[in-house]
Amino acid sequence: MRSTSFLILVLMVSLGLNAYLLLGYSIGLPIINTDIASGLDNGKSDARYAESLGNKDKRVSDGRSLENLFRVGDRNNDKALLVSDLNAAFAIGDFDNAIDGWQWLSSNDVDLAARIKVAWLNSAKQWLAEGKIQPVMSFTQTWLREYPYDKSLRHLQAQWQLASGKRKHAIETLYALMNELPAIEQGRYIGQISEIVDAEIKQLSDQQAWLPLIRFIERLLWHEPQHPPYILMLAKAHIELQQFSQAKALLYSLQYDEYYGAQAKELLQRIALSDLRATSILLEKQKEHYLVNGVVDNNNTIDLMIDTGASISVMSQQYFYRIKNQLAPTFIRNAKINTAGGMVEAPIYQFSSFAIEDYRIADMQFVVMDLESGANNKGDGLLGMNFLKAFNFQIDQQNSRLLLKPR
Repeated sequence: MRSTSFLILVLMVSLGLNAYLLLGYSIGLPIINTDIASGLDNGKSDARYAESLGNKDKRVSDGRSLENLFRVGDRNNDKALLVSDLNAAFAIGDFDNAIDGWQWLSSNDVDLAARIKVAWLNSAKQWLAEGKIQPVMSFTQTWLREYPYDKSLRHLQAQWQLASGKRKHAIETLYALMNELPAIEQGRYIGQISEIVDAEIKQLSDQQAWLPLIRFIERLLWHEPQHPPYILMLAKAHIELQQFSQAKALLYSLQYDEYYGAQAKELLQRIALSDLRATSILLEKQKEHYLVNGVVDNNNTIDLMIDTGASISVMSQQYFYRIKNQLAPTFIRNAKINTAGGMVEAPIYQFSSFAIEDYRIADMQFVVMDLESGANNKGDGLLGMNFLKAFNFQIDQQNSRLLLKPR
């Protein structure tokens, strides 16, 4: 009787054990590997995992897969084995499985999950330092699909964007992060943004890529509409393209700024000088006087010294005799001319035209007379009021320019 009872007991235990094993495989209960679990404690889990399992196929043949391990219960050995597998999955770039398991762990052990996340972030930063951008990009993209508002991973995203040369994307990411913080905490990102912006501006400026630079700064001003350094740089880019009206509109908004006002005013002066050069005539300074180049009868150039005290222009006898036969000017009359040496009589001749650049008058008259030679008379005559009075004129002595505007 006792032997029969013992056999019945053995049979029941055997059936129970088989039922447990079948249930374990069907619901994914792990087969605990004590060697890996102990490796977690001594900080060698990744290396021991890789050495003992080798690859995903080997893990499947051992009766375990990451997908099944993520459904374990809350027993300590199960958690240790899960952490080992998570770190191994992360190390080989299996981020989908690593993050899936991390989600389960975070719901059961917040502190441990936080430590793993920090370790993963540090590993990703080390990858960046070694120039391994692709795994960092894959890790951040996979994580942000599950947690799109995670600030630490978005900051890591900005770091790999910057490392891969995508400065504009990095700036957008950092601005988005900064705008989610209260003003008192935004300083942590302002310095990073400024450093990246300076590098991009320098590169575009060195390349003289003014249009891309303008588009880049306009985007920055979308984020910070009244930021003086951006406004100043945008004005400089417009000046390089000679888009002075756009530049002036920007600079006027800065001219009373405490720090950037002086630079804005200096640039406005440069624009004014450029406008002056575009609408004025360059003069050659001769001590207290100025020489201007003109054209007689659309053919012969002549250098005349400006004399606003002379009612009629003067041409030297030497120049007149050189061009007389070519141009055949018309004799008008003899006139008494008051000179420094007294009254002299000299003929007046009329030419068909006289022009200084685009400013031209017809029937231009010159008194032809001998001019004193020497250092003070390097021109071919004097430009008097019979030409200048036909225009509104101004002599810019500081920049040696003659401004002429039709009346």
